[in-house]
Amino acid sequence: MSETERKIIEALSQVVSPQAAQNLLRRALGGRASGSLQPHDWVELLHGPLQHELSAILPLKGLPPSLQSLAQQLAAQASSVAIALEPTLEATDSREYVDLQKASERQALVLGLARSEGVLAVVLECVGGKEYLLGGHGNDLPRLLSTVHRLLDHRGRYRVFYTVFREAQLVLRPLERGYLAVLTRDEANLGQLLYRMSRIEAIPNGAEQ
Repeated sequence: MSETERKIIEALSQVVSPQAAQNLLRRALGGRASGSLQPHDWVELLHGPLQHELSAILPLKGLPPSLQSLAQQLAAQASSVAIALEPTLEATDSREYVDLQKASERQALVLGLARSEGVLAVVLECVGGKEYLLGGHGNDLPRLLSTVHRLLDHRGRYRVFYTVFREAQLVLRPLERGYLAVLTRDEANLGQLLYRMSRIEAIPNGAEQ
């Protein structure tokens, strides 16, 4: 049994019996070999098949807090794995540098993310300015995300925050004393999104790339 499996079963055992926890995880895996799953695969399994299995036997809306916390830890791991797996050709920097003081570059960043498959909304707030592409979501979304970012930042510097939000996936990361958030459909490729967001770097004031 992998460490991730053990943690999931421990978290599930807070709401069901240990034997039921193992059965739930086995059904959620659906015959897939757990050893082949990467952190972003586990996140998708937690918020997809496993959450579905749980809702069939318990009156829960979303994941229990222990599993939600584990999903966020795995999302952070997925972001780290994405960085570690980047091509490391000599004299090649695969990071995406953005001058957030320039409105044109902020807009290009938001538009580029919005064109990714399954993306529903993109919100960027930083010292340089704000850019929103909200799709069908109202102006309450940036206000809510700003509150979430402040709470996370107050608790200590975070790398990435992942959750399910209104039947969609939300990924939020700090960026130049602000944040960048992307809301996607459930079926969107989480690993690909985490990789793209992990590469984005703000150009320091007065610096040139």
